[in-house]
Amino acid sequence: MGDRQLQTAVTLILADQAPELAKAHDELYPERVDEHIPLSLTLLYPFAPPDQLDETHLRMLRDFFASRKPLVFDIARVAQWEGGGAVYGAPEPEQEVRGTMRALWELFPEFPPYGRAGSDPPPHASLTLDGGDDPSTLAERVEQRLEGLLPAHFEIGEASLMEEYEPDRMRITHTFRFGS
Repeated sequence: MGDRQLQTAVTLILADQAPELAKAHDELYPERVDEHIPLSLTLLYPFAPPDQLDETHLRMLRDFFASRKPLVFDIARVAQWEGGGAVYGAPEPEQEVRGTMRALWELFPEFPPYGRAGSDPPPHASLTLDGGDDPSTLAERVEQRLEGLLPAHFEIGEASLMEEYEPDRMRITHTFRFGS
């Protein structure tokens, strides 16, 4: 780890609304359990480093989410990143989630998504770390584990700011209510 800068993320916590899916997430992605990251859908990562996060950032986030309607979607299917990468749950419909992500990225251009300016990653709820030992069958194995759990319905009324308090350990420090 060395002297890697600690990070923050703006995310939607999904675990509370789908406990069985959250349990499957924890089994499929045990690294997240140790990191204290529940089943979630990231809107912006990395955000302001904890030592640079200030009241202006927090006010901008409060105002941003207060001006937006709550998000309603289902995680109805899984997808896999190209090249046999990690498997994730894809929100459907994705338009409102994607629109929220893009508007957040526009509000904070100094924090591009995943540190890659100009990127446009799809909304996703990560379910595995990577492709594992056999990436060609990973999506199938995840689908088998999730049998009977999808679609999972979500009505999200708040976003969370998660802060890394030590390398690879996160906690929720702030929540931001969506408007009505």
